[in-house]
Amino acid sequence: MCRSADERRYAVPRARVRLTAVRGAGCVAVGLAAALAIGACGQPTPTDDEVGPTVSVEVQPTIAPETPTVDTPDTTAPVAGGLFDASTSLVASTCAPTGDVWNFTGTVQNADTVAHTFTVAVFIVSPSAASDVAGKEIDVTVGPGEKGDVAAKAFWRGPASGVECLTGVTVKEE
Repeated sequence: MCRSADERRYAVPRARVRLTAVRGAGCVAVGLAAALAIGACGQPTPTDDEVGPTVSVEVQPTIAPETPTVDTPDTTAPVAGGLFDASTSLVASTCAPTGDVWNFTGTVQNADTVAHTFTVAVFIVSPSAASDVAGKEIDVTVGPGEKGDVAAKAFWRGPASGVECLTGVTVKEE
């Protein structure tokens, strides 16, 4: 059993002091060795060619870098309300003024196997003001594999400069 310095000094006769001191030094050495052994327990020992210990940690799926994606909606498939983009169905169109009167004519083709009612929208917009100037919607029902003509005669009066004519086509599922 290890004893403190006070026990060795005062409570033990002089002849036993050397034995106790040696025993005390042995206790310190054993305690130091135990501390070193516990401290070194489980620690990797680096080799000569390593800079320091290496720890391998498996990458967790929640830590993996996330690559942002942009979801581009499919505008050709029906959505809530049954509308879908059918702009490719407008196979021919003319939107132009005669003097200061704007006219639109076009042809819609139904490539489907069932009849559809197409809505063709024609807008006169002012790019500088970023606004609509005039607009018209025309409905036409076209049988499967057939074509249908659409027209909007004199749907707006105004100058040809500073405006553009835009069109769009949708189909409402029945």
